[in-house]
Amino acid sequence: MFRSLFSRLMVTYFVIMLITLITLGLFLSNALQKYTLKATEEELIREAKELNRHYELYDKGWVSREYLQLISHGITRYEKTSIWVVRVVGDIGLLQFQYTPQGAEEEMEVTPFSKDEIINVLKGNMIKNIGKFGERFSVPVLTIGVPLRLDQQIKGAIFFHTPVEEIDLILYRLYGDIWKAVLFSAVLSVVLLYWISRRISKPLSHMNEVSREIANGNYSRRVKVVNRDETGQLAVSFNAMADSLERLEDMRRSFVANVSHELRSPLTSMRGYIQGTLDGTFNPKEQKKYLSIALEETQRLNKLINELLDLSQIESGQFPLNYTDFDINEQIRQLLITQEEKISAKGMDIKVDFQGDKCLVRADIDRIQQVIINLLDNAIKFNRQGGDLHIRTWKSRGKVFVRIQDQGPGIPTDEIKNIWERFYQVEKSRSGLERGTGLGLSIVKKIIDEHQQRIWVHSREGQGTAFIFSLDAKL
Repeated sequence: MFRSLFSRLMVTYFVIMLITLITLGLFLSNALQKYTLKATEEELIREAKELNRHYELYDKGWVSREYLQLISHGITRYEKTSIWVVRVVGDIGLLQFQYTPQGAEEEMEVTPFSKDEIINVLKGNMIKNIGKFGERFSVPVLTIGVPLRLDQQIKGAIFFHTPVEEIDLILYRLYGDIWKAVLFSAVLSVVLLYWISRRISKPLSHMNEVSREIANGNYSRRVKVVNRDETGQLAVSFNAMADSLERLEDMRRSFVANVSHELRSPLTSMRGYIQGTLDGTFNPKEQKKYLSIALEETQRLNKLINELLDLSQIESGQFPLNYTDFDINEQIRQLLITQEEKISAKGMDIKVDFQGDKCLVRADIDRIQQVIINLLDNAIKFNRQGGDLHIRTWKSRGKVFVRIQDQGPGIPTDEIKNIWERFYQVEKSRSGLERGTGLGLSIVKKIIDEHQQRIWVHSREGQGTAFIFSLDAKL
């Protein structure tokens, strides 16, 4: 029943809202009851004191009994209160007047009062009580008793009795207004909760739907970003993830296609040469030539497989770096010697500009050798016949920079951004150039990135290409 986020949000918010509104309603009702009771008590005390002043004037003969009755009747009609005025003689209470809301004045018989009921009043205190006042009333009343002061002396007591039900009637009307407001707030809250819950859950539901489609192979779907809060930020991150997955899937497909092509080409070539040699298609004098070509293809195939393994290990984090301190100048010299045959075959001149006799760096010597070999191999392969190969090292701000520059045809500007991609070969559209695997520069970039260094390229068509990378200098 509550499996969806929307239903859980609605139920949770509604329960919290309902508990809050009920608690608030009960609190307000209780506070209002206390306030109304206190306000009634204060009003009765004020009226009792005012009646005491008029009774004192009556006792002195300054006002008539009719005037006193008029004042008392006005109070009882307004407050719906019974008034008892008690004169005390000795320990006996004489009830002189009883005024009721019906306007009747009763001259009652002498009614004894126990000391417990009147002792506090005779001491000058006020009493407040809710009950039947010693069973003298058939319904609960709020009783206020104040001393009757005549000539600065306590001569008796004035009691105001107002039915509790009269107070309750007032409260019930107020309670009705409070709970109507609570009900209205609840209805309004449900509408707002529905809108808020739907606003929160709808993007998440949409993300869930899109994620299922992506899991099924549809990488084109995206989540609509409708706001900029946490849900909107999640939608942006989700779309970024979907973009990455789509790119990764495109790369995977391209990788599989490229690997298949790169593996199939040398295998097909090798199969043809070997088959031609075995079935006698080739002239026996040329068999050695074709077998040599097949051997070169096996070497190219072996290089491709090794580079694929290296790239896979680097990307999977299974290619830990072993940092050592070594002279980068000396490494370049040794690697140039290994390439001497290729350099001589193209009649190239080597120009070296090193930073001093020694230039110490801290890096993985094997991986940096792999970087230099790949860059030298590219520079030799794409350099023009008889061109210069310029190699330079220098220090700056704690870094050592290595620059390897050729005088080849250069790289078109619109293709420079693609040279780091696997299997991308600028020479695909050209003829007369030695084929490569298209993985060398990808490996170079990964190795330099693993060292947390930078590598970039400067190239102009017809003027050559220069690769520059940085390493941490040994301090």
